[in-house]
Amino acid sequence: MKNIVILLLIIIFIPSLRSNTLSIERCIMCGMDSNKSETKFEVHVSKGTKEIASGCYSFCCLHCVVLFKYRLSGGEIGSILVRDYNTVTSKYDSGEMIEAKKGFYLVESELLPKGSMVPFMLVFSTYETANKFRKVYGGRIFNWKEVWGYTESYDRIRKSKK
Repeated sequence: MKNIVILLLIIIFIPSLRSNTLSIERCIMCGMDSNKSETKFEVHVSKGTKEIASGCYSFCCLHCVVLFKYRLSGGEIGSILVRDYNTVTSKYDSGEMIEAKKGFYLVESELLPKGSMVPFMLVFSTYETANKFRKVYGGRIFNWKEVWGYTESYDRIRKSKK
């Protein structure tokens, strides 16, 4: 009897533990699993619109955040968090989220983040860490304002080539 109870507990609890650790959190712009993205963004919408309710939304990359911002016309973003690339240790450890405006963005490097879309970039909480990666993999380091403009420009250039 004791073995049956233990077996039942295993059958009930193991799947629920697994579903929490391997949950899928879709990017609302492209549908990619943002939990698997090494450049995951979380955007808190403080003032929604008719089409987009207030709340927290996940994105796989900055490109999707930029596209979302265009759709949010009339709404307001309260805060944006992004995954610090240097703190991701495995596909099951998502790393630390930092304020996007305080991050340092390594673009045009040889190291491409997993689960992200173009333009590829890695995000770091300190300039020193971003610079260490730049020395090894090349690229350029941008602050928040610069990387936002870079991403907007990238999207315009890409669309004009079609």
